[in-house]
Amino acid sequence: MFALFAGAFFDQVMLPEVAAGVEWTGRIRNTPFERAIRTAAADQLVLVADDATRKAESERLLAAHRDVKGVGFNGVRFSALNPESWNWILISGIVAFQNAYTPITGEKLSGTEQQVFYEFLLEKFAHMQLPGKNSRLPAQYSELLRYYDELIKRKGETNIAVQSAVDTLLNAPLPPGLPAAAKPVWTPLARIVGQVGAVCSFGIMHPHARELTRFRWTRRHDIAFRVITGGLPIAYNRFPKRLTMSPLAYHRWHYEKHIERCAGVALTSFAPDPA
Repeated sequence: MFALFAGAFFDQVMLPEVAAGVEWTGRIRNTPFERAIRTAAADQLVLVADDATRKAESERLLAAHRDVKGVGFNGVRFSALNPESWNWILISGIVAFQNAYTPITGEKLSGTEQQVFYEFLLEKFAHMQLPGKNSRLPAQYSELLRYYDELIKRKGETNIAVQSAVDTLLNAPLPPGLPAAAKPVWTPLARIVGQVGAVCSFGIMHPHARELTRFRWTRRHDIAFRVITGGLPIAYNRFPKRLTMSPLAYHRWHYEKHIERCAGVALTSFAPDPA
């Protein structure tokens, strides 16, 4: 269900260095669906898979980003593994997951519970953090939020990468594999889904980041956000988990349920039953 809030990640390209690198590769602009599928797959491997798979995927992502460096369209020198840029991506993800939690589940987290959730995410991202004491994310979620607020206000900007991402969300092109004849049906459907995604995604964004999307947020969007996020917890709690969880998370949950069932029939002792 987090897919509805994926546009909250657009704050990543509000950092000039990240925007420069993203536009240099061109994949988000030129092949958005393929890029989204790869991102969703990587997220599942990092957040849901076993420790060995998580470590291997984290190391792959680090290695794959080594060649992303140069000078961007905006004249900014970029390197994907620059600590500020790399950590900004991780921070963006953490903040988005935190902000989407209550709209999806209906459960309001206290400050202590937010810290526990943060530590859970830090554990999942442990192999993706860069070496060096000064490159590590802060131990406290409140400190991370202060850093986010300071950086988005100091360096955040509207640029072609941000606008490309927003345009793709609101007017998604025909996905690869669909015939051109499907475009008359796809276009209006994509616009409806895009509007819902924009309301959910920008509704959980930092106010300054939302402004930088140039999406004109009105009172009507506030109402739509309340209506949508009022219904999501009902769906989350009542719909089959196959529909509310990512594929890997669902199969992991199913696997753990089988483990519980198998463990549940075990005896505590092989001694004869009492007469």
